[in-house]
Amino acid sequence: MAEGQVLPPQAIRSGAKGSTVAVLVVVFLVIGFVAGGYIGAPLFGWEKPGTTQEKTTVVVGTNTPFPPMEFRDPTSGALVGLDIDLMNEIGTRSNWTVIWRDFQDWDALLAAIKFRGVDIGASSITMSGTVGADRNASFDFSNPYYESDQAILVKVGSAAVDCAVTECTVDELANHTVAVQTLTTSYWWILGNLVDTGKTPASMVSDFGDLNSVIQELVNGNVEWVLVDKPIAENLVAGNAQLRIEGTIETNELYGFATADGDPNHLIPKINIALAAMKADGKYAEIMQKWLG
Repeated sequence: MAEGQVLPPQAIRSGAKGSTVAVLVVVFLVIGFVAGGYIGAPLFGWEKPGTTQEKTTVVVGTNTPFPPMEFRDPTSGALVGLDIDLMNEIGTRSNWTVIWRDFQDWDALLAAIKFRGVDIGASSITMSGTVGADRNASFDFSNPYYESDQAILVKVGSAAVDCAVTECTVDELANHTVAVQTLTTSYWWILGNLVDTGKTPASMVSDFGDLNSVIQELVNGNVEWVLVDKPIAENLVAGNAQLRIEGTIETNELYGFATADGDPNHLIPKINIALAAMKADGKYAEIMQKWLG
C-alpha cells in the first residue's frame, strides 16, 4: 500500500450536511442529477414513477468503499463485495438484468432510492432501530439479510481509549476525540449517546463525508478513536497494521435492501423469495463465507 494511502483507490462512501441534502433533492428532481457514474432515469428512458409494469432490467445503487460489503477491486476496478454478490444472485434468480450505479455520496444514494432514480439500494443500509425507523418513512425494505454491531478502532500503541471488556461502555468512550462518517448509524450513535448527553463536547467529534478521511484522521493521530460497522472495522484491521479494534458496541443493526416507499415496482417480494431460496440451498452461506470467513 502506498505511503499515506489508507484504502485502495476506490470510490468514496460519503454523507452530506442538511443543506447539501436539500440541494441534492432539488437537483435530483429538476435534472435527475449525476453522481458516482449515475445519470438520472429520464435520460436513460427507464420507467417513470407511477408505472407498474414488471421489471426485467433493475438498476441497483450502492456507495463505495465499504469493504467487505461493497467496494471496488483495486486491480480491475469492478464492483465486488458481499452486497454485490447477494444482489447479483437475487437478480439471476428473479430473471433481472442488474445494472449497478456506484454513488460517490451516501446522501445522493438515499435520495436516488427515495425518488426512484434507482430501483433498489444495496449498500449495507440499516433498517432497524431509530435510524431504520426514520428510513422506513421513505423506503420499503426487504427481509433483513445481515446483522451487525459497531466497533471501536484505535491506532496501534495508543492507550487513550481503554475498554475493560470487549463491550465498550459509553463512559469509557466519553470525552475522547473521535472521527466518524457523516450521517451513518455510527454518526447517529455518537451524537445520541455522547454529544446529546453531554458526555463528549461536539468540538471533539470530527465527521467526514468519506471513510478514507475518517481513517486517515486516526492514522495521523488527530483523533483517539473511530466508530464504524464491525465487519468494516475487521476488514480495515486485516489490511492496515496501524489499526486495531479496542472493543465493540452491541447495536444489533439489521441490513436490508431498500426500494422507494410503497415498493412501486413490486420488487421486495421477489427479493425476499430469492433470499429465502438462497438460505435454503446454501448459496447465502457460501457468499457469507466468501466475504466474512
